[in-house]
Amino acid sequence: MPFRLIALVVAAAVGFALATAELAPRQYLARGGVLLPSGMVKVQYEAADPGTATALVQAFIAGHRDALLVDPPRVVPAPSSLFEHLVWAVAVLLIAALLMWRRKQPTLRSENQLIQVLGVQPLAARPLAAHDLARQLLAHWFGPRRAVLAVVSPQDGDGAKHVASELARACAAGGVSTLLIDADFRAPALHLAFGLRNRAGLADFLEERPVQLTPCAENLSVLVAGRASGDPLELLSRPRMQQFLAAAASRYQVVLVATPAAARGPDLQLPAAFSGGALVVSRHPANQGDLEHLGKLLSACRAQVIGTVLSPA
Repeated sequence: MPFRLIALVVAAAVGFALATAELAPRQYLARGGVLLPSGMVKVQYEAADPGTATALVQAFIAGHRDALLVDPPRVVPAPSSLFEHLVWAVAVLLIAALLMWRRKQPTLRSENQLIQVLGVQPLAARPLAAHDLARQLLAHWFGPRRAVLAVVSPQDGDGAKHVASELARACAAGGVSTLLIDADFRAPALHLAFGLRNRAGLADFLEERPVQLTPCAENLSVLVAGRASGDPLELLSRPRMQQFLAAAASRYQVVLVATPAAARGPDLQLPAAFSGGALVVSRHPANQGDLEHLGKLLSACRAQVIGTVLSPA
């Protein structure tokens, strides 16, 4: 966050704290005590009404009839909790400023801007047209030795699962044997798109439990995420994951792997690294910071961006 914005937030917080401390209901302290054979006992009560605070001290004194000496109640205004108001004001205003700063991050609206962030792509950025996209991917990406493609996104809600589902259906409708895999153990959703139960899925296979591929249409099988009992990233990094993708690539012409959003962590890097490529699904206009983060993750695992599908924000 820029220094000027931080300074402005702190200044506003100080003013806000002073105002709230001044407007806060006044509190009163009543102090008193008694001298007992064992020593002096002091008490202090706080209340919004000075009479209430005084009465509490007097009740305490009256309860010690064997007191050698009485320190009668004295009432004073309670000190203002300015520091507490200041702390809360700074915290609230900093959070608000961070949210505003995030919203003001540059947005990408044109294909040239996307290329600057994600690099040159074999396929142009466009809204989803599943059958057209399927034909282009079959022509430019999928082949005898390249059957796997990761479907990735910067944020949850960008529509990656929907694109993966529609693309899988389009490939299968074109007579191509297709396997759709839900590798998102953090927020599995593909089972909902096909009316399946989320069990006996990829996580179960990785944890060496029984697994089941479900035929959902002619030429189309789906492997749901399943229920992971361990850390999702650790599960995806197991050798069984690579072995499974290799076996799937030898059986199917198209293997689409739906991954968690980049905002959830680096989980997407494992499928993307194996396939060597990724289809990016992003809302439009796109947040530049989110896409830059996704681009860094893909670059780190040496996965090429094959194309970008844009969904309305």
